[in-house]
Amino acid sequence: MNSPCYNWDRSSWLSSKEYFEELSNQLIEFIDITEEKKILDVGCGRGHLLENLALKVNLINQPVGVEPVKHDDFIPQNIKIFHSSINSFLNKNNSQFDLVILKQVLHLLTLDERKKFYHDIKNHINEDANIVFIHMNDQTEIPLFPLMENKLQQSLKSHKLLLEELTQKFNLLKMFNFNYHVKISLEEYLEMISNRYMTVLLDLSKKEKDIFYKDLKLIILSGSSTAPLLFESPLLILSTNSIPLITFPKTVY
Repeated sequence: MNSPCYNWDRSSWLSSKEYFEELSNQLIEFIDITEEKKILDVGCGRGHLLENLALKVNLINQPVGVEPVKHDDFIPQNIKIFHSSINSFLNKNNSQFDLVILKQVLHLLTLDERKKFYHDIKNHINEDANIVFIHMNDQTEIPLFPLMENKLQQSLKSHKLLLEELTQKFNLLKMFNFNYHVKISLEEYLEMISNRYMTVLLDLSKKEKDIFYKDLKLIILSGSSTAPLLFESPLLILSTNSIPLITFPKTVY
């Protein structure tokens, strides 16, 4: 597994109640999540999304998250988090799920890890289960600096390949765009950058850091006081049922 992102959902709008309220509302609407659903969130971070879903739907079965990083700064309620890689979890557990959430996580798995996951997850999902793949696309609008932009473009290309992988393994059921508008102060955004809230910021060398912070200073000197952001995340709903999703009636002449 590639380096995990420790701070993506820590003390920012990405961990805000409003963000997860909106995301969970759309998931409930798009997938018709009901109280009997058994949910698995792969790479759940601090468990904010699962917590929100558990409370909103009043889930009968405690939702499960798998997260390799143990976050001691947050104690989740009403959910169970296993601190493990997803493939280790699947090897050691025989639980069955109705919904699997993959939110900004597949790109952290190596190709071999993903192949094993695609194979093993089929033994842990019910016949009519759904998989939700949530990822960034090139419509996302965030303040970028040259170095960050280059790395992000490379990452977005890999997301397209992941989408192709998934649609080869599972049936595409439907696709929506989840748009979330954010307006935070420039200081707040720079703090998020400093905390490396995106995986593209994780492996900066010292030289790259120096260039990066020079770019930050130029942004500050430009006089802009806010950093408007639009995060657009396609919600790719996949069916695990082998029956074709769309059938055409025979033409009658």
